[in-house]
Amino acid sequence: MTPEQQRIALAEWAGWKRPDHPDVMKVKEGWTKPEAWWMCPQGVLRFKHDIPDYLNDLNAVHELEEKLTFEQAEQFEDELCHIVVKCNEQQKKQAPWRFAVAHATAAQRCEALLKTLNLWKP
Repeated sequence: MTPEQQRIALAEWAGWKRPDHPDVMKVKEGWTKPEAWWMCPQGVLRFKHDIPDYLNDLNAVHELEEKLTFEQAEQFEDELCHIVVKCNEQQKKQAPWRFAVAHATAAQRCEALLKTLNLWKP
């Protein structure tokens, strides 16, 4: 998946709406935050936003991680460990695996999330 495809898949899973979503009847640029929907007589009024840069923003990824169920969190942990340990093994200076997982990048966390949610496309 391209970085943009990953961002879009995660944003949609988190509840963001695209400009072409059937419920969006106002302002056709940008995305709608999940918490920014306002009902009006003509339909749904929305605010323009860019979706978060999940692959480079640990805070944004942590917000997604908080949405996981207990079972999903367990699977996410497994996926993240697999991704990080594999990457760590290819480094000249390897870190202890728990340390490496604790310092996983936003992109690694996104890949693990997408795999956990069955949204990953190779």
